[in-house]
Amino acid sequence: MSILKSLITTDIRFSGIPYILRRTFQKKSTTILMFHRPSAEHLDKVLRALKPRYNIISFSQYLSSHEGNGDPLPPHSIILTFDDGWASNFSLLPVIEKHKTPITVFLMAGIMDTHRYPWFSAVEDVKLKYEIKTLSDSERIALLKRKNFDETKEYPERIVMNRAEIEALQASNLVEFGSHTMFHPILPKCTDAKAAREISMSKQKIEELTGQPCRVFSFPNGEYSERDIRICKKAGYQAAVTLDVGYNSLKADLFRLKRISLGDKGSVSDVLVRASGLWTFFKVFLGKQKLRRRHSGY
Repeated sequence: MSILKSLITTDIRFSGIPYILRRTFQKKSTTILMFHRPSAEHLDKVLRALKPRYNIISFSQYLSSHEGNGDPLPPHSIILTFDDGWASNFSLLPVIEKHKTPITVFLMAGIMDTHRYPWFSAVEDVKLKYEIKTLSDSERIALLKRKNFDETKEYPERIVMNRAEIEALQASNLVEFGSHTMFHPILPKCTDAKAAREISMSKQKIEELTGQPCRVFSFPNGEYSERDIRICKKAGYQAAVTLDVGYNSLKADLFRLKRISLGDKGSVSDVLVRASGLWTFFKVFLGKQKLRRRHSGY
């Protein structure tokens, strides 16, 4: 993180605005935070910053309360989620056990327990990666093939978790697993048949890996359409998370749950400003992030 950004987030933190958001809008809502590949050291710092200010709950606890089957949620509740299922996530186990912190990991089911790579790992250029996400699914696949990428190709180095690591995380009773599709396509760009296959097959695969029901789905890149929500419901999921910006009440639409990216690096000030939602709302105001990522159609 740049020195300038660090100074800005420090000033914002001590302005009192994150505190006001936490004590008002976040008090009776649940904030879902998203990570990808934080180091164990960074996650330890994050948890030491969040635990005195928030109540970290499991996704199951939120769902039970939402359905009226569980105890009332504590104030200032947050859920920690991790997208993709990277091998480095396994190194977080001692940290979550130390803090007794529940987390949810969304797995790319067709890549787990293999030496396959997700498509975006084959594209180093950030601008090109963004442009590829705007293509139809068939155009994306054709372009990647021209770059000699095949989503079923096995590479020498493994970069996602294997079955043993998934089982060890699950044995902690602190980690729940959800689906992030089979191969991480942008679902609204897919045909009906492929979207159904990516959503339904990933649920079956994860249940085979874990031996537990896969109840929650994460839309890749946060992009979704009404069709994709219908497929999730038909497949038997109980909820789905987006990258729409905001907090979640117990009346929230379970298939349009909002999330806030916490980032995988940063200072304590950065963590607290992001967790409050202020940084994300500021990016929306500047036009650098969408308020919603829903696609019309279908």
